[in-house]
Amino acid sequence: MKEFLKMTGAVLTGLCLWGIVQAFFMFITFAMMIASLNKADKKDATVVEDYSVLRINLCDAIADRSSVDYTSIYSSFSFDRVQRMGLNEISRCMYKAADDDKIVGLCINCSDYNLEDIATADALRELIVEFKKRSHKPVYAFSNSYNNFDYYIATACDSVYMRTFGDFALTGLCSQSLYYKGALDKFGIQPQVIRHGKFKAAVEPYLQDKMSDANKLQITTYLTDIWNVVAKAITDGRGIERATIDRYVSSLDCFSNDKVCIDEHFLDGVMLESNFDEKLAAEMGSENEDGNPKYVTIDKYADSIIDTDKSTSEVAVLYAAGEIVSDDNDEQCITSKALVEDIKAVASNDDVKAVVLRINSPGGSAVEAEIIYQELLKLKGEKPIVVSMGGYAASGGYYIASCADRIFAEPNTITGSIGVFGLLLCPQKLLNNTLGINIETVKTHDKSDFMSTMEPKSAAEMAVLQRSVENIYDVFLQHVADGRNMTVEQVDSIAQGRVWTGTTASHIGLVDELGGLEEAILYAAQLAELEDGYKVNEYPKEDESGIMKIFSQLTGEAARVFYGDEIYEQRKFVEAFKHRTGVQALTIKTNIR
Repeated sequence: MKEFLKMTGAVLTGLCLWGIVQAFFMFITFAMMIASLNKADKKDATVVEDYSVLRINLCDAIADRSSVDYTSIYSSFSFDRVQRMGLNEISRCMYKAADDDKIVGLCINCSDYNLEDIATADALRELIVEFKKRSHKPVYAFSNSYNNFDYYIATACDSVYMRTFGDFALTGLCSQSLYYKGALDKFGIQPQVIRHGKFKAAVEPYLQDKMSDANKLQITTYLTDIWNVVAKAITDGRGIERATIDRYVSSLDCFSNDKVCIDEHFLDGVMLESNFDEKLAAEMGSENEDGNPKYVTIDKYADSIIDTDKSTSEVAVLYAAGEIVSDDNDEQCITSKALVEDIKAVASNDDVKAVVLRINSPGGSAVEAEIIYQELLKLKGEKPIVVSMGGYAASGGYYIASCADRIFAEPNTITGSIGVFGLLLCPQKLLNNTLGINIETVKTHDKSDFMSTMEPKSAAEMAVLQRSVENIYDVFLQHVADGRNMTVEQVDSIAQGRVWTGTTASHIGLVDELGGLEEAILYAAQLAELEDGYKVNEYPKEDESGIMKIFSQLTGEAARVFYGDEIYEQRKFVEAFKHRTGVQALTIKTNIR
């Protein structure tokens, strides 16, 4: 007995000591993170040297809006605040750099391309084109290898180079989808779907084991639209005929063939990055003592810009990014509660004369979208609203866009998808046959268990749910018809859940004009007749507790590191269903390569 007590005491003592050690390291970590919150606020502005070259790295994830990134704690064990650059800040920097005599050129590093959507590539490419027009300064691109969309951006540059032994993988576009019906059958999970829209493909993977003809048609159509934009950019930027582009894409003759790439003018040269730096430094006249260019990264250049605008009139840019959900799920998302608060803040601010709603959302909860739509209608009665679409403004994302005075989209924005659905996953067979669990129900009325998903719905119950979906679809159509000055029949003919690119949407009346955030802001200022100048004010305000922001980011990054990128994305996809309650106006994002 004494030996047992000694052993137990030793174990408990060891656990206590281990707990103390863990608590100590957690305290140190916490203290360092607290210190990092104030570190960036006290830093000095960057001093830009004469003959500097502005450098943009496409390996950095670029969102619509700049934010502080703490995830370097997992990648480099650093507690420094890292500014994750957004399109808003990149645009401001490039407009400033075009007129800055200290900036002699621009370098786009396309290595490890990491942009989340194709519309971001559209916006970056257009910013490069505008920089060249305004500044007449040289723009060079370099990459370890090229794929479809980083090369698409690079074609806006004056010169395009690739690293020795790099892969020039201009392959055309493809989209791959996973279908779950076979797995659900094996597990004994029965999906039941109510929807309106023959193209509403979000639920298709749960009902079928292969793609429907309607879904193949819409994906083929928008892939073709996107490729047409990419191919035209190559022709415009590199002077290569479309037939030549398609021939080399189909044959893969450019892959690992530097001579063909240079001879056909896809590339201007192939060399090591150190040689590229020497060449750029010499040709732009931007040499350090060691012969390398005087690079200034986009985030450092942003620190050097001092805002001198004294205007009191404002154009508010209201960001709505992520899936529309009923409750905050710790991922980037849109909730009616948070967005309505921002809309009301904009409405009550007398300095705000016009509003740009920047949407980057595949949609989500139909109820939440309706709440946001109604609040935007109230705002529209007081101030002009212009919508700027990012990578996605589809389904519920288009729902909240439809009331705007004008809608701008990038050529490759994914939009439309005017349709709704509901998805029920019944686990009865899994519980009964696999786990041996029986379900017994006691009820006061025949339909008391209508809201339960433990048993499959009858035909009569499915008809009731279908009626709900039809009602929401009719409201959706009416909103779009009212906002776009179309008849309900005209909207229905281009709806049915079908996805369109920004280019096609501009031809069929869902979008007014192709352009980015800057164009939308300028148009909003014109509507408000702000001829004497204005400043841009962004919402929501970044007043969230720094500590909460740290832990929110680190939780997601820890999961990504633990599971790996591919499994992490699939896990996020599955977990999202916990927050998809009620009827959905949602488009599932597709991976286009």
